[in-house]
Amino acid sequence: MNILFFASDYKIGLSTLLTDQLLALHRNGINVYPVAGEKNQEKGLEEQIIAQKIQLKRIHGLDDHKNFFRLVNDIKEIIQTEDIRLVHVQNNWQLAIIAVVKLKLYFLKKIKIIYTLHGFRHNSFIKSIMAQFIIGTALFLFADKVICMCQYLKKKFRFLSYKIIILPLGVADMFFQDKRPNTPKNGLQIIFPAQFRNGKNQDLIIKAFAKHIHENKDSESYMILPGNGPLWEDMKKLASALYLQDRISFPGLCSKRQTKELYLQSNIGIVSSNSETFGQSIVEPFVLGRCILTTAVGVAPDIIATGKNGFFFRNQDELTILFDKLYKDQSIIDKTGENNFLKGKMFQWDNIIQDYKKQILNN
Repeated sequence: MNILFFASDYKIGLSTLLTDQLLALHRNGINVYPVAGEKNQEKGLEEQIIAQKIQLKRIHGLDDHKNFFRLVNDIKEIIQTEDIRLVHVQNNWQLAIIAVVKLKLYFLKKIKIIYTLHGFRHNSFIKSIMAQFIIGTALFLFADKVICMCQYLKKKFRFLSYKIIILPLGVADMFFQDKRPNTPKNGLQIIFPAQFRNGKNQDLIIKAFAKHIHENKDSESYMILPGNGPLWEDMKKLASALYLQDRISFPGLCSKRQTKELYLQSNIGIVSSNSETFGQSIVEPFVLGRCILTTAVGVAPDIIATGKNGFFFRNQDELTILFDKLYKDQSIIDKTGENNFLKGKMFQWDNIIQDYKKQILNN
């Protein structure tokens, strides 16, 4: 079966994550025809695709949400030329385009639509409810299968349960190693890569970290907060106000390879978000064998067992208590991280694609 795979997203262009997925599809014997807008999230993505002799079709304006009917005709031509029977879309704009194409080809070709639910406006309650209704209605009308990355998402769209399959996102191959990478032994070495915006709550982590350091006279521990966003300067000022300018680094937006190197300097991956549709910042340190401290968001409740491979927290005070606990008994960091490393292959793309074949291609 030939699959048309949308490999880019709004304002991002060709996505690092989706490039990993389409390469895994190809590697596992699936005829995949990727389409993307003109931009790239990172350098070198197109070269990776070309190196595998995959023909990437660039479509002008695909990720700009303009010229809808021109895009419909462009996609329709590809579907007819390449005898596409299944289309995998990543957002509502792409779904709308394919829905119109499907209607135009209704009497000529049967097209199956797969939709991966990557996100919706979940930091605002009102916007979240509206988004669930709009997205849910579109999926009810046009999608044949809906991929949810964790149970959290499935519960949000339970009225579509008959269409939903659970498939996690994978982690880039560079994160997987035969032996667990060495773990720092000098106190708490913490990392949280994320956008600096409302709902990510870096301020909560910074304040909890400050309280822990001052109360325990901890001179070893360190925190890395990669990412950019509207609150980046505010968080730097907060760290300075709490006398942590030498204990927290803000390296800015990092590539996936750079982020991996920062994980290797850490022994604790932390996530303080109000909500996540999946949580790459949970699974990436998980795969590398780091202890996980997280709010109960995204995939975390599916994979974290308190005390065995990580811990949950709900607020600043609970996080401070966890910092104190792990600092006083750092063997817990190592033991929980080891348990994560042993389970990490569940997020290897090749393993996920085998489930993709069973649940999508063979049904």
